[in-house]
Amino acid sequence: MKRLLLLSLCVLIAMIIGCSSSDNDQTRTGDSGPSAQQAATAAGATFAVYDIDGKVRRFEEFKGQHPLIINFWGTWCPPCRREIPDLKRIYDEYKGQGLEILGMAVNDNPGNVKKFAEQMELGWVMLIANGQAVQSFRVGTGIPVSIFIDRTGKEVGRITGARDYETFKKYVEQII
Repeated sequence: MKRLLLLSLCVLIAMIIGCSSSDNDQTRTGDSGPSAQQAATAAGATFAVYDIDGKVRRFEEFKGQHPLIINFWGTWCPPCRREIPDLKRIYDEYKGQGLEILGMAVNDNPGNVKKFAEQMELGWVMLIANGQAVQSFRVGTGIPVSIFIDRTGKEVGRITGARDYETFKKYVEQII
């Protein structure tokens, strides 16, 4: 019984550490845009990951094609789930202007992601993040992380932690 309790406690601590839960987290880049390091990261970032249907997708398919939000998240992460309705509202409002969102599910099962995306009626591309994608974008250990990339492929901003519609809108207006 003690082992089960200890194991449960360890799992709970791991989830708390790996999932940013504060709405008061500061943006990594502030309101002035990305640091030189982050801009360089977006310029050189790359990935080859599976989508939820098992097809390999590469960053080159998306980079420089549309204004882009790359949202690192997980179905198991309460703050990630909390921001989904606001991301959905942003997507519905700006997809006509070319906005694309890449949902990068971290430490998640493709079946769970597909089921969640269908239940929530999420219309954007859902990908399963791997170590290459997480490292290439220097995401770190806490999610959600949203990275805003303009039509030229330049990173304009990044936020860590769950955010609301108004915060997303501020960044999207910079990349549209």
